[in-house]
Amino acid sequence: MSFNQSPAFVLRRKPYRENALLLDLYTQHEGRISAIARFSKKQSMRLKGMLEPFRLLEASWTGRGEVFTMTQTEERGRFSLKQDALLQAMYMNELLLRVFQPLQATPELFEQYQQTLFHLQRGADMRQVMLFELAILAHCGHDLNLWYDDKDEQAIVAGERYCFQFEQGLTRVNLHSDLPDANDTVLSGELLIALREPAQLSLPLGRELRQVLDRLWRILLKGKTLYARQLLSE
Repeated sequence: MSFNQSPAFVLRRKPYRENALLLDLYTQHEGRISAIARFSKKQSMRLKGMLEPFRLLEASWTGRGEVFTMTQTEERGRFSLKQDALLQAMYMNELLLRVFQPLQATPELFEQYQQTLFHLQRGADMRQVMLFELAILAHCGHDLNLWYDDKDEQAIVAGERYCFQFEQGLTRVNLHSDLPDANDTVLSGELLIALREPAQLSLPLGRELRQVLDRLWRILLKGKTLYARQLLSE
């Protein structure tokens, strides 16, 4: 089976024998795939320089099963990322690798990934990264209801606290009587309301959102370490 040229980014690469690379690609139309890119000695420098993360590629591949073979690749652009912005982009890549199965198409998320890289060229921007994380959760069916709680369908109130569970959604809680369990994530009504206009997210609410997302990933990924996130914390 052959695939026509598709926009793609390299999420991760590893050496594969002397004249090839094993790539994890994030493609616009097919989602995440693994592919082997073979090259001659003459092509080595050019292809190795091109097949790096944060280069926008036009790629074609062929094959069946879990690992494909690259047939053609052209670079269409690159994103220059430095210091913390580079770590934040690596964190995004790690999330895509951990969360999505191969050939799980997410074209709208691909566009948001590209736009987030565009923002990160200007410097580290955790707010943009967190919005991308919320988009990943939404694509997995775990979006936060910013207007009503999912149990009683009552409007979100700024002074209330809410509990989010992956299976049940959002419910209002009384912290004096409702004790959260290991699969609960508690967040404020203020944060939910602020996320309706995320460009206006204040610094304290941004910190709360970071804590909420870290907890959600710990639950969803069953405690597996996100190494780029660990580096950002340090």
